[in-house]
Amino acid sequence: MREVVAAPPPIAAVEPPRVAVKPRAFPAPAQPRATYETFYGLDEKPFGPAADLRFLYHSTAHDRALQELSASVAKHEALAVLTGPHGIGKTMLARTLVDQLDRRTLVSFVADPPATPEALLNTLLVDFGVVSPDDVASGRLASASRVDLSGALRDFLGSLAVLQASALLIVDDAHRLPSAVLHEVRALTDTAASGKLLQLVLVGEPSLTRQLKSSEFRAIDDRVALRAELGPLEQDELPGYVAHRLAVAGRGERVGFSEVALKKIFALSGGIPGVVNQICDRALTLGYQTSASNIDGDFVGEAAQQLGLMPAEGSQSWRDRIAIALLMIALVLAGAAGAGWVFREPLSRALAQLHGGGQSTSSRPK
Repeated sequence: MREVVAAPPPIAAVEPPRVAVKPRAFPAPAQPRATYETFYGLDEKPFGPAADLRFLYHSTAHDRALQELSASVAKHEALAVLTGPHGIGKTMLARTLVDQLDRRTLVSFVADPPATPEALLNTLLVDFGVVSPDDVASGRLASASRVDLSGALRDFLGSLAVLQASALLIVDDAHRLPSAVLHEVRALTDTAASGKLLQLVLVGEPSLTRQLKSSEFRAIDDRVALRAELGPLEQDELPGYVAHRLAVAGRGERVGFSEVALKKIFALSGGIPGVVNQICDRALTLGYQTSASNIDGDFVGEAAQQLGLMPAEGSQSWRDRIAIALLMIALVLAGAAGAGWVFREPLSRALAQLHGGGQSTSSRPK
């Protein structure tokens, strides 16, 4: 006789809170050891990489994308997609959106793409207050199937109608989601479209758009109600951006960026805030090392070289090295002994550069 294995008991529905909780806070990360902050009268690093809402700068592109996303959420549209290149400020914008929502919108902000559909569903159930983290780690959900988890989520979403509340899922770095998890997202968009109690915002790099348009995920793409794209800072916004971050970080009257430096930062960064932050942070470090109160174009150029954003000053391109080699060959073939004597010293330097691969040591900005 075949042994009959009893099915695990279903997950009991958990009554949602009577009052929707405020979207969870995003604690500021621990600050690294001070370097130039004290010297420049700053309380913290003004150009750190973390998406700290205190440093939010309302650029034209940021406010436009935020307004579009806010309108989409207000209309209870099933799915919105926000895209932009790395460092453009997508995470900052998404967290700004969360900060503006009312208390009747429960939020799950998935910062790190989950590896499996079950991990995504567990995160949703914990963030929405349906279960506790202990239930997921070692309790009744430790071995729950995807079907059980999906059922518990549907039961919870159904209970929100009585409260006139809704749930919002934001997935950051969605372009990194595994295919299996994206298929679960497709199932969630079906749930969102049917009852308007769940909304999704996918945040990612431009490759996310191409991925959704593939035949495998066309069903998700068909659900997209809003496609928002976050653009860079305008050139006339860069001085205000830099000044704003310095003001938030502290008094900052001991340091300033020259007009030439700001123009150079924009040219090197293309207005992408993440790159602006890297250049400014490194330039302030260089200024601190020389006790400079004014960050000029030389500091910015040196910072960009150290970050690999531009070639080291004095280095030659392969075209330059080929041109020098051809000049030497021409002199030899022409038998120009006199010319060879005249150009002996510059040719010796050229040969030394060729053997050294065109590398040179750049000097510290003055």
